[in-house]
Amino acid sequence: MSTNSTRPLAVVLATCNGAAYLEQQLQSLLQQTRSPDLILIFDDASDDATPQLLEKYASLPTVKISKNDKRIGANENFKLAVAAVPDGYDIAFCDQDDYWLAEKLERSVELLNSLSAAPQQPAMIYSDLILMNEDDQIISASVHQQRGQHRYQHVWDTFIYGNMVSGCTIVMNSAMKQVMSQLPKTDEFIYDAWLAMAGFSFGKIACLPHPLIRYRQHSRNLTFADHRASNRWGRWRKHLTQLFHPSDFLQEEIALAKAFHNAFHHRLSSEQAGTLMQLIQLEHAPHWKKKITFEKSFRPYWLNRFS
Repeated sequence: MSTNSTRPLAVVLATCNGAAYLEQQLQSLLQQTRSPDLILIFDDASDDATPQLLEKYASLPTVKISKNDKRIGANENFKLAVAAVPDGYDIAFCDQDDYWLAEKLERSVELLNSLSAAPQQPAMIYSDLILMNEDDQIISASVHQQRGQHRYQHVWDTFIYGNMVSGCTIVMNSAMKQVMSQLPKTDEFIYDAWLAMAGFSFGKIACLPHPLIRYRQHSRNLTFADHRASNRWGRWRKHLTQLFHPSDFLQEEIALAKAFHNAFHHRLSSEQAGTLMQLIQLEHAPHWKKKITFEKSFRPYWLNRFS
Protein backbone atom coordinates (compact mmCIF):
# COMPACT_ATOMS: atom_id res chain seq x y z
CA MET A 1 0.00 0.00 0.00
CA SER A 2 1.16 3.55 -0.72
CA THR A 3 2.65 5.63 2.10
CA ASN A 4 -0.27 8.01 1.44
CA SER A 5 -2.48 5.47 3.20
CA THR A 6 -1.78 7.31 6.48
CA ARG A 7 -3.92 10.27 5.41
CA PRO A 8 -6.89 10.74 7.72
CA LEU A 9 -10.31 9.88 6.34
CA ALA A 10 -13.62 11.70 6.83
CA VAL A 11 -17.09 10.45 5.93
CA VAL A 12 -19.67 13.11 5.06
CA LEU A 13 -23.23 11.90 5.60
CA ALA A 14 -26.20 14.00 4.46
CA THR A 15 -29.52 13.23 6.14
CA CYS A 16 -33.08 14.38 5.57
CA ASN A 17 -36.04 12.47 6.99
CA GLY A 18 -34.04 9.27 6.86
CA ALA A 19 -35.06 7.61 10.10
CA ALA A 20 -36.38 4.46 8.42
CA TYR A 21 -32.95 3.16 7.33
CA LEU A 22 -30.39 5.50 8.88
CA GLU A 23 -29.38 3.33 11.82
CA GLN A 24 -28.52 0.42 9.55
CA GLN A 25 -26.28 2.70 7.51
CA LEU A 26 -24.60 4.14 10.60
CA GLN A 27 -23.87 0.67 11.93
CA SER A 28 -22.24 -0.28 8.63
CA LEU A 29 -20.00 2.79 8.92
CA LEU A 30 -18.91 1.81 12.41
CA GLN A 31 -18.09 -1.75 11.30
CA GLN A 32 -15.65 -0.81 8.52
CA THR A 33 -12.28 -2.58 8.37
CA ARG A 34 -10.79 0.88 7.79
CA SER A 35 -12.47 3.04 10.41
CA PRO A 36 -13.13 6.66 9.46
CA ASP A 37 -11.26 9.23 11.54
CA LEU A 38 -14.19 11.62 11.35
CA ILE A 39 -17.90 11.26 10.55
CA LEU A 40 -19.59 14.56 9.74
CA ILE A 41 -23.38 14.30 9.67
CA PHE A 42 -25.28 17.26 8.22
CA ASP A 43 -29.03 17.03 8.73
CA ASP A 44 -31.16 19.02 6.31
CA ALA A 45 -33.98 20.18 8.62
CA SER A 46 -35.49 16.73 9.15
CA ASP A 47 -38.95 16.70 10.66
CA ASP A 48 -39.16 12.96 11.37
CA ALA A 49 -37.29 10.95 14.01
CA THR A 50 -33.88 11.48 12.35
CA PRO A 51 -32.60 14.11 14.85
CA GLN A 52 -33.49 11.89 17.81
CA LEU A 53 -31.82 8.89 16.21
CA LEU A 54 -28.66 10.90 15.53
CA GLU A 55 -28.45 11.92 19.17
CA LYS A 56 -27.71 8.28 20.01
CA TYR A 57 -24.41 8.65 18.14
CA ALA A 58 -23.52 12.20 19.15
CA SER A 59 -21.31 11.07 22.03
CA LEU A 60 -18.97 9.06 19.79
CA PRO A 61 -15.62 10.89 19.54
CA THR A 62 -15.44 10.64 15.74
CA VAL A 63 -19.02 11.83 15.12
CA LYS A 64 -19.88 15.52 14.61
CA ILE A 65 -23.49 16.51 13.89
CA SER A 66 -24.72 19.74 12.33
CA LYS A 67 -28.38 20.68 11.75
CA ASN A 68 -29.61 23.10 9.10
CA ASP A 69 -32.26 25.59 10.24
CA LYS A 70 -34.01 25.32 6.88
CA ARG A 71 -33.94 22.80 4.07
CA ILE A 72 -31.33 23.48 1.38
CA GLY A 73 -31.25 20.26 -0.67
CA ALA A 74 -28.68 17.51 -1.16
CA ASN A 75 -26.21 19.48 -3.29
CA GLU A 76 -25.92 22.38 -0.85
CA ASN A 77 -25.98 20.10 2.19
CA PHE A 78 -23.08 18.00 0.91
CA LYS A 79 -21.28 21.21 -0.08
CA LEU A 80 -21.48 22.44 3.51
CA ALA A 81 -20.31 19.08 4.84
CA VAL A 82 -17.28 18.91 2.55
CA ALA A 83 -16.31 22.48 3.45
CA ALA A 84 -16.29 21.46 7.13
CA VAL A 85 -13.75 18.66 6.57
CA PRO A 86 -10.26 19.68 7.71
CA ASP A 87 -7.66 20.07 4.99
CA GLY A 88 -5.58 16.98 4.33
CA TYR A 89 -8.39 14.48 4.84
CA ASP A 90 -9.60 12.07 2.20
CA ILE A 91 -13.39 12.33 1.97
CA ALA A 92 -16.04 9.63 1.45
CA PHE A 93 -19.63 10.54 0.60
CA CYS A 94 -22.45 8.65 2.31
CA ASP A 95 -26.21 8.50 1.74
CA GLN A 96 -28.58 7.86 4.61
CA ASP A 97 -30.39 4.72 3.52
CA ASP A 98 -27.79 2.37 2.06
CA TYR A 99 -25.56 -0.30 3.60
CA TRP A 100 -21.80 -0.41 3.22
CA LEU A 101 -19.95 -3.74 3.00
CA ALA A 102 -17.21 -3.98 5.61
CA GLU A 103 -14.27 -3.41 3.23
CA LYS A 104 -15.83 -0.45 1.42
CA LEU A 105 -13.56 2.24 2.88
CA GLU A 106 -10.41 0.13 3.03
CA ARG A 107 -10.54 -0.89 -0.62
CA SER A 108 -11.63 2.58 -1.74
CA VAL A 109 -8.69 4.25 0.00
CA GLU A 110 -6.27 1.68 -1.43
CA LEU A 111 -7.41 2.48 -4.97
CA LEU A 112 -7.35 6.23 -4.33
CA ASN A 113 -3.76 5.97 -3.09
CA SER A 114 -2.75 3.98 -6.16
CA LEU A 115 -3.65 6.93 -8.41
CA SER A 116 -0.49 8.69 -7.16
CA ALA A 117 -1.93 12.16 -7.63
CA ALA A 118 0.17 15.17 -6.73
CA PRO A 119 -0.99 16.85 -3.49
CA GLN A 120 -2.76 19.65 -5.37
CA GLN A 121 -4.27 17.43 -8.10
CA PRO A 122 -7.90 16.39 -7.58
CA ALA A 123 -8.34 12.61 -7.45
CA MET A 124 -11.31 10.36 -6.78
CA ILE A 125 -12.60 6.84 -7.07
CA TYR A 126 -16.10 5.48 -7.55
CA SER A 127 -17.72 2.07 -7.90
CA ASP A 128 -20.69 0.08 -9.04
CA LEU A 129 -23.59 -0.58 -6.64
CA ILE A 130 -25.60 -3.58 -5.53
CA LEU A 131 -29.29 -2.74 -5.78
CA MET A 132 -31.63 -3.78 -2.96
CA ASN A 133 -35.23 -3.03 -2.07
CA GLU A 134 -36.90 -1.73 1.09
CA ASP A 135 -36.77 -5.21 2.63
CA ASP A 136 -33.00 -5.69 2.06
CA GLN A 137 -33.61 -8.12 -0.80
CA ILE A 138 -31.09 -7.94 -3.67
CA ILE A 139 -32.71 -6.75 -6.90
CA SER A 140 -29.56 -6.57 -9.01
CA ALA A 141 -25.91 -7.42 -8.37
CA SER A 142 -24.83 -4.47 -10.53
CA VAL A 143 -26.40 -1.06 -11.10
CA HIS A 144 -23.93 -0.49 -13.95
CA GLN A 145 -25.41 -3.53 -15.67
CA GLN A 146 -28.92 -2.40 -14.78
CA ARG A 147 -28.21 0.90 -16.55
CA GLY A 148 -26.12 -0.54 -19.40
CA GLN A 149 -23.01 1.28 -18.16
CA HIS A 150 -20.90 -1.88 -18.28
CA ARG A 151 -21.11 -1.93 -22.07
CA TYR A 152 -18.66 0.93 -22.70
CA GLN A 153 -15.44 2.37 -21.33
CA HIS A 154 -15.78 5.03 -18.67
CA VAL A 155 -13.74 7.88 -20.12
CA TRP A 156 -14.14 11.63 -20.71
CA ASP A 157 -15.87 11.22 -24.09
CA THR A 158 -18.54 8.88 -22.69
CA PHE A 159 -18.91 10.58 -19.31
CA ILE A 160 -19.88 13.99 -20.73
CA TYR A 161 -22.88 12.37 -22.45
CA GLY A 162 -24.09 10.53 -19.35
CA ASN A 163 -22.80 10.44 -15.78
CA MET A 164 -22.00 6.93 -14.56
CA VAL A 165 -20.70 7.98 -11.12
CA SER A 166 -22.97 7.60 -8.08
CA GLY A 167 -22.17 10.08 -5.32
CA CYS A 168 -22.43 7.59 -2.46
CA THR A 169 -19.54 5.58 -3.95
CA ILE A 170 -17.13 8.54 -4.22
CA VAL A 171 -13.98 8.73 -2.12
CA MET A 172 -11.80 11.72 -3.00
CA ASN A 173 -8.65 13.49 -1.88
CA SER A 174 -8.47 16.87 -0.17
CA ALA A 175 -7.69 18.70 -3.42
CA MET A 176 -11.23 17.91 -4.55
CA LYS A 177 -12.59 20.24 -1.84
CA GLN A 178 -11.82 23.23 -4.07
CA VAL A 179 -13.83 21.66 -6.92
CA MET A 180 -16.77 21.03 -4.58
CA SER A 181 -16.62 24.61 -3.30
CA GLN A 182 -17.31 25.87 -6.82
CA LEU A 183 -20.42 23.73 -7.31
CA PRO A 184 -23.12 26.20 -8.38
CA LYS A 185 -26.46 26.35 -6.63
CA THR A 186 -28.64 24.43 -9.06
CA ASP A 187 -31.21 21.69 -9.43
CA GLU A 188 -30.13 20.91 -13.01
CA PHE A 189 -27.48 18.35 -12.07
CA ILE A 190 -26.13 16.54 -8.99
CA TYR A 191 -22.85 17.06 -7.17
CA ASP A 192 -21.49 13.65 -8.21
CA ALA A 193 -21.46 14.64 -11.89
CA TRP A 194 -19.69 17.91 -11.04
CA LEU A 195 -16.92 16.10 -9.15
CA ALA A 196 -16.61 13.35 -11.75
CA MET A 197 -16.19 15.89 -14.54
CA ALA A 198 -13.13 17.23 -12.69
CA GLY A 199 -11.85 13.69 -12.21
CA PHE A 200 -12.19 12.84 -15.90
CA SER A 201 -10.63 16.12 -17.08
CA PHE A 202 -7.85 17.73 -15.04
CA GLY A 203 -7.89 15.24 -12.14
CA LYS A 204 -7.44 11.51 -11.74
CA ILE A 205 -10.25 8.99 -11.46
CA ALA A 206 -10.67 5.21 -11.24
CA CYS A 207 -13.48 2.71 -10.73
CA LEU A 208 -13.35 -0.12 -8.22
CA PRO A 209 -13.82 -3.49 -9.95
CA HIS A 210 -16.56 -4.66 -7.57
CA PRO A 211 -19.51 -2.96 -5.84
CA LEU A 212 -19.13 -2.43 -2.10
CA ILE A 213 -22.42 -0.67 -1.31
CA ARG A 214 -25.94 -2.03 -1.17
CA TYR A 215 -27.97 0.84 -2.59
CA ARG A 216 -31.56 0.90 -1.39
CA GLN A 217 -34.20 1.59 -4.01
CA HIS A 218 -37.45 2.88 -2.54
CA SER A 219 -40.25 5.30 -3.26
CA ARG A 220 -38.38 8.44 -2.14
CA ASN A 221 -35.07 8.03 -3.96
CA LEU A 222 -33.65 7.48 -7.42
CA THR A 223 -34.67 4.32 -9.22
CA PHE A 224 -33.00 2.62 -12.14
CA ALA A 225 -35.96 0.94 -13.81
CA ASP A 226 -35.97 3.27 -16.81
CA HIS A 227 -32.40 2.28 -17.64
CA ARG A 228 -32.81 -1.48 -17.74
CA ALA A 229 -31.57 -3.31 -20.81
CA SER A 230 -35.09 -4.67 -21.36
CA ASN A 231 -36.22 -1.11 -22.10
CA ARG A 232 -33.49 -0.50 -24.67
CA TRP A 233 -35.80 -0.90 -27.66
CA GLY A 234 -38.39 1.31 -26.01
CA ARG A 235 -35.79 4.04 -25.73
CA TRP A 236 -34.90 3.62 -29.41
CA ARG A 237 -38.56 3.96 -30.36
CA LYS A 238 -38.71 7.17 -28.33
CA HIS A 239 -35.64 8.48 -30.16
CA LEU A 240 -37.29 7.75 -33.50
CA THR A 241 -40.54 9.53 -32.63
CA GLN A 242 -38.60 12.61 -31.45
CA LEU A 243 -36.15 12.60 -34.33
CA PHE A 244 -37.05 15.94 -35.96
CA HIS A 245 -38.37 17.74 -32.89
CA PRO A 246 -36.77 19.51 -29.93
CA SER A 247 -36.31 17.18 -26.96
CA ASP A 248 -34.92 17.12 -23.45
CA PHE A 249 -32.29 14.57 -24.51
CA LEU A 250 -28.89 15.62 -23.02
CA GLN A 251 -30.52 18.55 -21.18
CA GLU A 252 -28.84 17.72 -17.86
CA GLU A 253 -25.49 17.02 -19.54
CA ILE A 254 -25.58 20.36 -21.38
CA ALA A 255 -26.39 22.25 -18.18
CA LEU A 256 -23.45 20.56 -16.45
CA ALA A 257 -21.11 21.29 -19.38
CA LYS A 258 -22.03 24.98 -19.40
CA ALA A 259 -21.49 25.42 -15.67
CA PHE A 260 -18.26 23.42 -15.59
CA HIS A 261 -16.79 25.19 -18.61
CA ASN A 262 -17.60 28.53 -17.02
CA ALA A 263 -15.85 27.57 -13.77
CA PHE A 264 -12.87 25.57 -15.01
CA HIS A 265 -12.19 26.35 -18.69
CA HIS A 266 -8.70 27.53 -17.70
CA ARG A 267 -7.87 24.04 -16.37
CA LEU A 268 -9.13 22.10 -19.39
CA SER A 269 -7.03 21.00 -22.34
CA SER A 270 -7.96 22.55 -25.67
CA GLU A 271 -9.42 19.19 -26.73
CA GLN A 272 -11.55 18.90 -23.58
CA ALA A 273 -12.78 22.48 -23.91
CA GLY A 274 -13.66 21.75 -27.54
CA THR A 275 -15.72 18.68 -26.71
CA LEU A 276 -17.61 20.60 -24.03
CA MET A 277 -18.36 23.43 -26.45
CA GLN A 278 -19.57 20.92 -29.02
CA LEU A 279 -21.99 19.55 -26.42
CA ILE A 280 -23.11 23.02 -25.29
CA GLN A 281 -23.89 24.04 -28.86
CA LEU A 282 -26.46 21.21 -29.02
CA GLU A 283 -28.70 22.96 -26.49
CA HIS A 284 -31.32 24.00 -29.07
CA ALA A 285 -30.45 21.42 -31.73
CA PRO A 286 -33.03 18.93 -33.07
CA HIS A 287 -33.05 15.50 -31.52
CA TRP A 288 -31.40 13.81 -34.51
CA LYS A 289 -28.35 16.05 -34.27
CA LYS A 290 -27.96 15.36 -30.55
CA LYS A 291 -28.25 11.63 -31.18
CA ILE A 292 -25.64 11.64 -33.98
CA THR A 293 -23.15 13.54 -31.82
CA PHE A 294 -23.78 11.15 -28.95
CA GLU A 295 -23.19 8.13 -31.20
CA LYS A 296 -19.93 9.57 -32.59
CA SER A 297 -18.59 10.21 -29.11
CA PHE A 298 -19.34 6.66 -27.93
CA ARG A 299 -18.24 4.85 -31.10
CA PRO A 300 -14.59 4.12 -30.09
CA TYR A 301 -15.49 3.02 -26.57
CA TRP A 302 -18.10 0.28 -26.88
CA LEU A 303 -17.05 -2.96 -25.21
CA ASN A 304 -20.15 -4.97 -26.06
CA ARG A 305 -22.97 -2.68 -27.01
CA PHE A 306 -25.78 -5.23 -26.96
CA SER A 307 -24.73 -7.38 -24.00
